[in-house]
Order: sequence, then C-alpha cells, then structure tokens
Amino acid sequence: MSQDNIIAIIQARMGSSRLPGKVLRDLGGQSVLARVINRVRRAQTVTGVVVATTTDPADDPIAAFCQQQAVPVFRGSQFDVLDRYYQAAREHKADVVVRITADCPMIDPQEIDRVVTAFLEGEYDFAANRLPPPAQRTSPIGMDTEVCSFAALAQAWQNATQPYEREHVMPYLYDTPGRFRVKIVETEPSLGHLRFTIDTEEDLQVARAIYAVFDNRDDFSLAELLEQNMRHPQWQLSLAGVRHKSLTEVDTRAKEDKTEKATPAPQPEPAVPSCPLCGQQNARVLHRMQSFGFPVVYYHCQACGFVFQDAAASRAAQPDFYAENYRKLYQKSAAPTPKDLHQQLLRAADQIRFLRAQGVQSLSRVLDIGASSGLFLQALQKEFRAEGVGVEPGNAYRALAEAQGLHMLPSLPELIASRPERFDLVSLMHVLEHLPDPVGVLHQIRTELLTPQGWLLLEVPNFYAHNSYELAHLSCFTPHTLQEALSKAGYEIISLRQHGYPRSELFKLYLNVLAQPSANPPADYQVKPEHAVPLKRSLAIAWRDLRARLDSKRSWLPVEEK
Repeated sequence: MSQDNIIAIIQARMGSSRLPGKVLRDLGGQSVLARVINRVRRAQTVTGVVVATTTDPADDPIAAFCQQQAVPVFRGSQFDVLDRYYQAAREHKADVVVRITADCPMIDPQEIDRVVTAFLEGEYDFAANRLPPPAQRTSPIGMDTEVCSFAALAQAWQNATQPYEREHVMPYLYDTPGRFRVKIVETEPSLGHLRFTIDTEEDLQVARAIYAVFDNRDDFSLAELLEQNMRHPQWQLSLAGVRHKSLTEVDTRAKEDKTEKATPAPQPEPAVPSCPLCGQQNARVLHRMQSFGFPVVYYHCQACGFVFQDAAASRAAQPDFYAENYRKLYQKSAAPTPKDLHQQLLRAADQIRFLRAQGVQSLSRVLDIGASSGLFLQALQKEFRAEGVGVEPGNAYRALAEAQGLHMLPSLPELIASRPERFDLVSLMHVLEHLPDPVGVLHQIRTELLTPQGWLLLEVPNFYAHNSYELAHLSCFTPHTLQEALSKAGYEIISLRQHGYPRSELFKLYLNVLAQPSANPPADYQVKPEHAVPLKRSLAIAWRDLRARLDSKRSWLPVEEK
C-alpha cells in the first residue's frame, strides 16, 4: 500500500461544552476513549495511533489513562487544535495524518481505510468522507475521517488565521477551492442522516444501547451497526433534535481564555525596528502569527509603506537557519524533494524565456544567489555557454549541485572574500524577501559583483497576491516598494512583470525584475512612499480568494512531481 508513516491522531479533552468529561465516561465497561482507540487501531492502513489532549490540568486524567494503557499521548494547546495536531504529527514524524475525534466510539476501521486508500491512490493533499455543515454529508455522523499530508498540515498551521480554521484543524485545506488537491469520499446510498457519535447525554445513552446489542464488544462493523440500527428505529428517533455544529462555529471559551490571558501585568513595549527600505524608525504592528512554532510579527512602516519583520527578533535571520533548518521546516526534509526539483525546472525554463524576450543575447559569467540544487544555474550555463557560480547555504541542496559539477559556495560573504571576477548576470530567485538587509545586499551586488553593463535578475512574492506571511519572509514587496528598493540600491529597471507561473493562470503571485546598474546612482536616495498598503492588501487577497472559488482550475495549478 504505502511506506508512509500514517499516524491517526485522536483529539480528546475533558472540557466538552455540551457533555463535560464524555471521553472517559463508561461505555459498556470501558471508557469512550478506550473504545475509539481500539477501533482505530484495527484500521489496516494506520501505522500508529496518538491521543492529542491539552496541557490544561483538567485533562490530566486523559494523559494518565493513556500512560496506563501504553497509548502515546501528546499535550498541547487547549483551543488552537490545529497547533496541537501539527506539533503531535511533527513529534511522531508523521508523513500522513488521520484526524479522528474521541467522541466517535462507533468509528469503523474499514471506513478509515477507505478514506486513507482514496487519499493515497489519488495523490491528494486532503481527503475526507464528509465536510462540516453547511456541506451535505453522505457518511453517518460519527464515522468522520479526515486525512492529509504532513506538508499540507504544515501549510495550514502556518497560514490559517480564522478561529474556526484553528479549532477545527483542517478547514484551511478545503474551504477555498483550488488551494489544495481535495477528495471527498462519498457514501452511496447516502447515510448522512444517521447519527453515531457522542455530543450529548442522549447520544451517550444510545451508544450504550448499541454496545449492549453487541454484548459490549467493540469489534462490530459498520454493516452490522446499520443492520441493528434498522432493527432499533428508536435510536435515531431519540436523537432527532440534536444539532451538529457548523463549520464556522467555535468554542466561545477560546475567546474568554484569550481575554483572560490578555490582562497580565503590563510589559514594556519592544523597541520599534528600523525600516529596511527607508531606514526610519516609524512602524506599527500590522500582523501577528505563529509560523512553524515561532512567533512572527510584521510591521508596516508609516513613512514609506514597506511591510517587514524585525530581523533582530526573527528566527529566520539567524545564521544557521538556512544551513539545516529551513528545508526541514518547509518540506520536512533537508534533502531536495521531487516536487521541489520539478518546480525549479519549470521556473528555470520560464526565466530563460524572460531573459531572451528582454533581449539578453550573451553572458560569459553568471552568479545565482540562492542557487538551491543548481538547476537554474545549469540552465543559464547551457543556454548562454557561460561560466557559472552558485551561492547556496542549504547543505543538502549545495551538495546536490556540487555533485553535478557546479562551483558552489555556502554564503555571499565567502564569495566576496574570494574577490571573484565580476559577473554579467546576478540572479536572486525568491531570495530578496529572505534577507535582513535587502537594499544593502542589492547595493553590494552592484558595487562588488556585477559588471557596469551587467544584468540583475530577481523574483519575489507579490504582497498583493501571494500569502507572503511566513517565518522566512522578512520582507513583503509590492511593485512600488520593490522598485524603490532597486532605485535606492542604484539600479534602473529594464522590465518588471507580474505573473503566476507555475502556480496560477489568474493571479499575479510573483514580481519578476530585470535591471541594470544606473549610470548615475543616487548618493542619498529619498524613498517615495506608498499609501494604503494594508487596505490594498486586504482588498487584493479578498478578490483573489473570491476568484479562486469561481474558477478553481485556473486559479491554482498543480505542480506535479516528476
């Protein structure tokens, strides 16, 4: 079937809003949680089972029960269940995550296998046998199974901002069509009107009646359960008034908890960081988030409009981050993945076309900063018969490039220290946004590395179309602020294009620039401000998400592994 480490994570806590303590209530001689664990373990596709509870002392009994039963348990956030799932999956090295809730003691192992198999065979990012209301379901309530790759879960954990996305774990993976590859595994004929879960006291009494029919065994199948359900119509009739929560409903206690935590003793405000673009110390917090477990704060410069992180406080600006940690965080592997390499090939071919379209005819020496596995550098060498040098801090990627015979160095300072002959082209593909001092690096490239008539080629995410907010992005560029950064560093822009290749036909996700050193670089450039950046960002992303719902196929193009 698969060599993936497929971990079923069962979320459980004592503090249910409708039936407190339900997961440890008795169900035919064992607790509800024990029944769920027993049934999930029978799924043939699952390689491990973990219970994910909270650090709240009220959930100590759950942790104690798991320890007594030798069941792996993870304790995490009480209300940010997405974070709890991500941290549990990461700790147990999951390749695939199966989400199960502890209030489903009739969950069918074969139903779990059916959803996992569909997920694996279709190479999806997310699969489920139902979506929450208002979506119409075809599987019985209580058979709920959601499956996703760890990579998709990591993206949700990194980018999801809505309270319901954090509490219900996986909505970010399916609430915007086209964002991920999604499979809904339907049941025919529809059984979505049936209820076999425990949210209320009435549910618990029906569950006890069901288990009693099976002599309190927990190895009965869904087919056997449906047969008994037909013989006992009173079960469903007694639950007719129980309402299932909708997608956007969240536990109001999460808000109360945040309110309580928001009133500690006053702490001194951190110093306002200087803007990397204009240099002024006049910024306000624009956005706060957690990314890969690290706090991330974005500032909006009130003087020029630039959006940035404080490099002094960012984990992504620390010297060792890109050597080993960056790829492990973003793709769960320090080594190159087939999907990443294929995407690099697509981008390399596109950049060669861009250079040719702008009239670049010949190059003798090229430098690719952030060269990754060296595929773009190889493409430049082949197309222009040029000598090439690459800079790549990632150890595994640099080793792959060196194995192809490419001349690689681990850092820009090390390259400059070697006093190299100047280059006809210097490229930075999705690098500038990662640098603590983007203008300073651009200036250094012009004064120390590029020939006077040389070309600067770069590409960055477009803040008005790309999600942009993430741990490693220290700067967020708009078309205006990118042009100002280049002007301040002493360049004249030859061409600036906005495009979405290879991810979208509709959205201008990237800003791609070809520039040359200015004949008269400014000694003291005054940055021209951009106004209403947060408003323009909000409107642009809202339009993007709406358009994605209307035209999902062209909005997000799959980047298949080759």
